[in-house]
Amino acid sequence: MKKILIASTALISTAGFAAAEVALSGRAEMGIFQYNAAYGAAKGLANNGDPQFFTDIDVTFTMSGETDNGLTFGASVDLDEGGAISNATQNNSDDGGATIFISGGFGTVTMGDTDGALDWALTDAGNVGNPGSIADDETEHAGYVGAYLDGNNNGSNGDGQILRWDYTSGAFGVAVSLEDDNGSNVANTGIGYAVGFKYSMNVSGTTVNFGLGHQKAADNVGVADDIKATGVSVDATFANGLSAGIQYADWSSVGATGPDSNMGIGLGYTTGAISMHVNYGEVELNNGTKNDGFGIAAAYDLGGGAVVHFGYGQGETAAAPGVKQKSASLGLGLSF
Repeated sequence: MKKILIASTALISTAGFAAAEVALSGRAEMGIFQYNAAYGAAKGLANNGDPQFFTDIDVTFTMSGETDNGLTFGASVDLDEGGAISNATQNNSDDGGATIFISGGFGTVTMGDTDGALDWALTDAGNVGNPGSIADDETEHAGYVGAYLDGNNNGSNGDGQILRWDYTSGAFGVAVSLEDDNGSNVANTGIGYAVGFKYSMNVSGTTVNFGLGHQKAADNVGVADDIKATGVSVDATFANGLSAGIQYADWSSVGATGPDSNMGIGLGYTTGAISMHVNYGEVELNNGTKNDGFGIAAAYDLGGGAVVHFGYGQGETAAAPGVKQKSASLGLGLSF
């Protein structure tokens, strides 16, 4: 979910360094959240479908500076990762973490909790014109694929630490990334990699973005084939407030229930203070079955950083055909 990063700043100047800046920003969310028993079982949530309060607070420190020879550098950390003020219902790791970067004429090198090159290059259909919801209902359904193989070591959980180099020149961008094999797990012996390309063009006031990329997860001992994904995306933003996008990825997965391909489409529309979004996605599995679902999000901007959010998601998995997993939320998002 987008966060407006503006608050207090501190300027530090020394004889040996150019000026450095430290910015503190925050976001708070409150409302209600409800899901049915099927969704709870799929997500491992204890509540059996009763409405419950939803609260979440993110506090982000963003630091930046510049060397004497013109290199820029920076870091950011999201304090909700520490757990003390994390969301007790959904402590999503994709809210942020810690990242460090350095940038110059060679491009930008980023390390930490950041996107791999495939995810960097592609526009997720669920993000096209999406104003967001407090519980991310519209991007949590069974048919949504967001981060591809980031944090996935051939089916086992990686540590999500990524090193990415990216370079942009005009309308063209390229990135290469590496992800370590989570050395705490002796079964993982290799390093995952990804490469991605972006191109943007403007046609009579319409911005069109293209993305292409390939990714391989870290090797796993005893597994004959590595998990790989190759994807493309196209999205467009029109002058009348409408936006649309489509993404597709072909997978080479381990196991009968691994992904064979995934597809997503998304539509968004903004007029004045009102924003709306809908997306549909499906994941074709190697055994010929599929997971699919759709999501809806709507928002009304009250101004001053306060936004009313509504979200709804519904999905169905091959493991439980005919059983609908549903979730919804309503509340306020407050940016500081």
